[in-house]
Amino acid sequence: MIRHIRSLFPAVLAATLLLVAGFGCTPKKVNGPTADAPQGVWQLFRANYCQPAKASGMLVKASLYYTRTEPTRRTNRTLLSMWGDYGGPMRLDVSAGIGKLIAHIREDNTGLLVFYPTEKTAYAHVNPVLGATRLGMPFPFSLAELAKVSMGDFSGLTPEGFVDVTRTKEGFRYTLHGSRAGSIVLDEGGRPIMLEGRTANAYDSARTWHLGIDRYPTDDGPRPLPARLTLATGNGEQGVLRIKSRELKMSPWPDKSMALTLPEGVTLRRLDNGYKAGQQTEIPVVYEDKS
Repeated sequence: MIRHIRSLFPAVLAATLLLVAGFGCTPKKVNGPTADAPQGVWQLFRANYCQPAKASGMLVKASLYYTRTEPTRRTNRTLLSMWGDYGGPMRLDVSAGIGKLIAHIREDNTGLLVFYPTEKTAYAHVNPVLGATRLGMPFPFSLAELAKVSMGDFSGLTPEGFVDVTRTKEGFRYTLHGSRAGSIVLDEGGRPIMLEGRTANAYDSARTWHLGIDRYPTDDGPRPLPARLTLATGNGEQGVLRIKSRELKMSPWPDKSMALTLPEGVTLRRLDNGYKAGQQTEIPVVYEDKS
């Protein structure tokens, strides 16, 4: 039986508070002899984490632990395989374990298509951000953008320059303008530690989001890639993405690998009939553990 998410009330997880605890103390303005340090750190970030991959496509395998607290506590524990070509369609398979496939997902320029094989039902929505979020993946950007972030490219979330900078215990906090993220914290080596922003028109009202980036290896050259991404939204949702493996593809994915063909007899339900920007639509959760 398909379970449906009810409207969520604004709430903040304790884990969210832990994520943003570093912003609680009053930061110090950077000036004097150290004024050039923030610019150098920013340049390291731009050089190492804002460059397009020198590849045609990618493949990421990861696990996702999703939590919400309102109106009741729900958790999702799933395994993800995400692949596609940069600038093209993106595919995502979701499973509850080996051999327990839950959903096939395809995102392209027409929106999001989600197929539940055990239910013989598929759902389509023109807004890929909204569709993915209601699936229990609270990332306030598309799967294509999530794929780039997973591969260490933050250029789609940050601008070329910053407006202001303050020092924090982790390094430097940069105030941004004209980008998905409103601020970013970088350590002294230019590695992204935290991004903060607000959602766009995929919701009835804007919500804050915080993306924590950690688990960097210590011996991976000048551009180490994080093993964990933790994203929390202002309504109490949190997703912890643990990246198991990454692979760049030098050749484009075959069309058959990117296709999502619905078998005969599958019911296709559109979730965007009468949809307007900013409107929320109910969509089933891929997997729920009530414990």
